[in-house]
Amino acid sequence: MSQSVLISGGGIVGSFLGLELAAREIPFKIIEKKPFASSENDHIRSLTLNLSASERLDYLGVTTTSSLIQRMKIFDGSGSGRLSFNCDEANIDYLAKVFSFNDLREALIKRVESSISIGDEITSFKTMKSGIQACLSSGSTLESNLLVIAEGRNSTLAKSIASENFSKDYEQTAKTFLVEIPELNAEEAIQVFYEKEIFALMPYKHGNKKNQFSVVWSMPKELAHDLTLDNIHTHLHKFEKKLSCKIQATSELLSFPLSAHHLDEYCDHGVCIIADAAHSIHPLAGQGINLGISDAIILAEEIERAISTDKDIGQLAFLKKYELRRKTLNASMIRGVDFLFNLFQQDNPYFRLGRNSGLKMVDKISFLKKNFILHASGIQKI
Repeated sequence: MSQSVLISGGGIVGSFLGLELAAREIPFKIIEKKPFASSENDHIRSLTLNLSASERLDYLGVTTTSSLIQRMKIFDGSGSGRLSFNCDEANIDYLAKVFSFNDLREALIKRVESSISIGDEITSFKTMKSGIQACLSSGSTLESNLLVIAEGRNSTLAKSIASENFSKDYEQTAKTFLVEIPELNAEEAIQVFYEKEIFALMPYKHGNKKNQFSVVWSMPKELAHDLTLDNIHTHLHKFEKKLSCKIQATSELLSFPLSAHHLDEYCDHGVCIIADAAHSIHPLAGQGINLGISDAIILAEEIERAISTDKDIGQLAFLKKYELRRKTLNASMIRGVDFLFNLFQQDNPYFRLGRNSGLKMVDKISFLKKNFILHASGIQKI
């Protein structure tokens, strides 16, 4: 029997899910309320995809400019602790790739544009015997065997079937912008934990500039409020000193608040939730988008499995298999990142001593580092 999927949300993960379904010849339609209009600052936003997600993009035929991360260094800014990772330690080609958010979005949209309806929105839905009926803001209705909610954080549709079992406001803001650093290796990512701040640098290709990096700088809201291009160098000096380099900002500053959440359920009969609509995470580990893409891959696998056995893809028993495969892993990552955030926020000198000693110790244990790399790359699950 012919079955179809309706996706609410045509962002990165919603479009990626559409591609996964197209690769399996499963009919789908994406409803996206916002027109895909570019702005002059779109090139500033970046996304870091792990090895597994990047290879999946290659398999699906999505091509766009990216930068390789082959090495990563982590520093405790308040001490001498440091930890380094190299792709050679795990016998893989690279640790991750960094994409322009705008370029990746455009590449994905181009591949699924014939199946996207832009400027409309699913406002509600109801369950029927044959699946679901979605009501759109335009006044029309659509029927499908399965509705997938990929609308991002604060989705009204997601809240209609699930509640948050974890929610946290980090009282922080992330500043993201582009910089030039001639002294740094163009295939190296760096992260510095400094008191209440987390400063991350990822290699980034845009235009003809060399040694360009994308910055994601998490900081208390009070500092973020006062930070401007006029005074940014004063605040960057401590990181320049730590990294022995000169950091030159080359773009405007973008800001977004930092929080985390997790829903208690991912599905109901005829409907399921993926990516940021189901969970969000602090960016310190760079895993947010990777969790969402993993959701999409696993959901597509379960949909294909249900169709191959001539079963209803909206059946709760099949959707629970997707939830079972993703919910615990997502929860573990959210809690783990929350633990790391709290660990590096501690001012106690004994905590700082323990952190520095811990980083140095892990840096000397090759098998442990290899497992960390394989897990972060999406190849191996702890």
